[in-house]
Amino acid sequence: MTTQGDQRSRFEAIWREHRHRVLAYCLRRASSADAEDACAETFLVVWRRIDEIPPAPKTLPCLYGIARKSLSNQTRAFYRKGRLHTKLTNLGMAPTADPMLVVVQRADDKVVTDAVRRLKPVDREIVMLDVWEDLSRAEIADVMGMTRAAVDQRIHRAYQKL
Repeated sequence: MTTQGDQRSRFEAIWREHRHRVLAYCLRRASSADAEDACAETFLVVWRRIDEIPPAPKTLPCLYGIARKSLSNQTRAFYRKGRLHTKLTNLGMAPTADPMLVVVQRADDKVVTDAVRRLKPVDREIVMLDVWEDLSRAEIADVMGMTRAAVDQRIHRAYQKL
């Protein structure tokens, strides 16, 4: 069993080494405010479960897996908020639009993001882990809880669709 000082040192080392990559991972999937929240939530989970976090080289894929779940929780909350918005609108009490959600993109960006959005959510995440996070297929398999062969097959099919 590790001491509290060892746990703190290990957490701080993980934080220093991986916080920028975890935040970048979240920023590519959510607004800046939501990404910062997801990143903070990820490291809160790491702090609480520091003894369960695997050593390098499996640390970063583990962090991406935690961040993925945090972002998924945010997405569920977003849809719940949307349903509430609809109910309020039907009652004549529509809330104002959040200006932080308005994003301006180039036309080329829109074509690419639209194509990626048409992929199944699991395939989209795998492609993003491959291209944006530059993870190996084995690391993607760890993050997604799949076999390496399943990841290879999904990447191949997704790239054919794109």
